[in-house]
Amino acid sequence: FLFGGRDRLLRFDMSEYASADALPRLIGTAWKPDSEGELTRQVRAQPFCVVLFDELEKAHREVFDALLGVLGEGRLTDASGRTADFRNAIIIMTSNLGASRREMQDIGFGAAGRADPAGSDERLRAHFTKQAEQFFRPEFFNRIDRIIAFRPLTLDAMRLITRRELGKLLMREGVVGRNLLVEIDDAVIERLLAQGFHPLYGARPLQREIERMVILPLARLVVERDPGPAQARDSAGHLLRFGVRDGQIALSL
Repeated sequence: FLFGGRDRLLRFDMSEYASADALPRLIGTAWKPDSEGELTRQVRAQPFCVVLFDELEKAHREVFDALLGVLGEGRLTDASGRTADFRNAIIIMTSNLGASRREMQDIGFGAAGRADPAGSDERLRAHFTKQAEQFFRPEFFNRIDRIIAFRPLTLDAMRLITRRELGKLLMREGVVGRNLLVEIDDAVIERLLAQGFHPLYGARPLQREIERMVILPLARLVVERDPGPAQARDSAGHLLRFGVRDGQIALSL
């Protein structure tokens, strides 16, 4: 990790800063001298950090004005006159501008999630660069050092994500604390992908399918048949298995 640890990542979901009070929340308010903004306070405390502004386009317009100094001179003064130094910070801004289904199809991505020969990385980057240039004011866009375009997730990438999400499920306290042993067949992963994979919508549909087809049946079985974590700690492990029967995911003891 950059700067040596996860605690050096400062993440701001900019959809939460879309209202008129967004800027005071980030840099504080002048009528409360002791108040500190969420952004300036954290950067002053940890100047060597990565600052992530997630879905930047959803922020209030006043936030863009405040970020001009951050991206230009590397500093931001809060409402009380205290300066936060961003010169040692890495600023990352994510955006979904230009990522709608119709726009992605227009540049060569069909429903199967494969790029046609014309849909090269350079063409993809040019598309998103144009979208950002049209959305942001020139003085803001000119302060962006680099634009990186991400392709839609491939089937192989989604397969890895599925395995990771299922692995996290098996490490939940409700499973480990009840001494449950859960086996998940490879066919289950393929079934989840068949139901939840969409190259343009990312991993969210897959997460919903895991919730519906794996987590809910497992939770229901635990509630109905398991004696509880206190008794389970003194008993042998219970083996549960997820498989595919008649084209559907099934849970069995």
